[in-house]
Amino acid sequence: MRITHRMIAGSASLNLQQTLARLDQRAQQAYTGKAFRRPSQDPVGINRVMRYREAISRSSRFKLNIGEAKGWLQATETALREGLSALQQIEELTIYGANGGLSQAELDAIAEEVHEFYEHLVGVGNTEYNGLYIFGGYCTGSAPYGWDEGTLRYYGDAGERRLEISMHQEVVMNLHGERAFGGTKIMDAVTGVHRALLEGDREALSGLALAGISEGIDLLLDRLSEVGARYTRVSAMEHTLSGEELHLKEMLSLVEDKDFAEAMAEFSMEEYAYRAALATSSRVLQPNLLDYLR
Repeated sequence: MRITHRMIAGSASLNLQQTLARLDQRAQQAYTGKAFRRPSQDPVGINRVMRYREAISRSSRFKLNIGEAKGWLQATETALREGLSALQQIEELTIYGANGGLSQAELDAIAEEVHEFYEHLVGVGNTEYNGLYIFGGYCTGSAPYGWDEGTLRYYGDAGERRLEISMHQEVVMNLHGERAFGGTKIMDAVTGVHRALLEGDREALSGLALAGISEGIDLLLDRLSEVGARYTRVSAMEHTLSGEELHLKEMLSLVEDKDFAEAMAEFSMEEYAYRAALATSSRVLQPNLLDYLR
């Protein structure tokens, strides 16, 4: 095979272009701190980067859901504790009212106090969080408890608001009024105490009325335990997701990022190679134009 000066010049030019392209890539890595800019530079790396970023995005979405669930559960716990505190004080007043030594005027005064606690319990049932009623089930846009011709009604439903907290896990972040307060059962028990006090019915105060309040206390204690268990679960998952997200970001950095010192060392090597290629090419291309055209 006959080797001409044109062939040598073309080969030298091609080698220079390839060396210059590698030099530019190393320079870009040093400038940007990234291992590659285009998919063609590292198809496998790009695929890994896309998968890591998708996993990080999914983890962030789950953590956002967990944050919302924790807010609802904390608001629910606070409301239930307020309701429990009110019922416990009503229980004390009921026992005190059953005392046979009290006058009717004193029972009426206790009844007035019980009525204030009743109003407070209705307010607890209409607790809002972030502009939504937490005990209304799916009906979060309007107050779940209201009066219909003097009778307290529950206008919510039994909907359970669920949120994804991982790929295969959901959590119910709300308690509807039927589950939290038995609909109006707890409020009705307080109404029974109020009526017995006004009627001076000490037998009812020490019997059915007191039993209704005790049942309400037990119900709220059960619901507090349930909410606490849910909160513990979502907090544990949040911790798990934070650990996974940190690991994914570390893996993403290993694939995508370029160490500056390493990038500068590689740039220096490519720069040296380019200068050497230039020197070699200049010597190869020294023959005259007539030789080059043969």
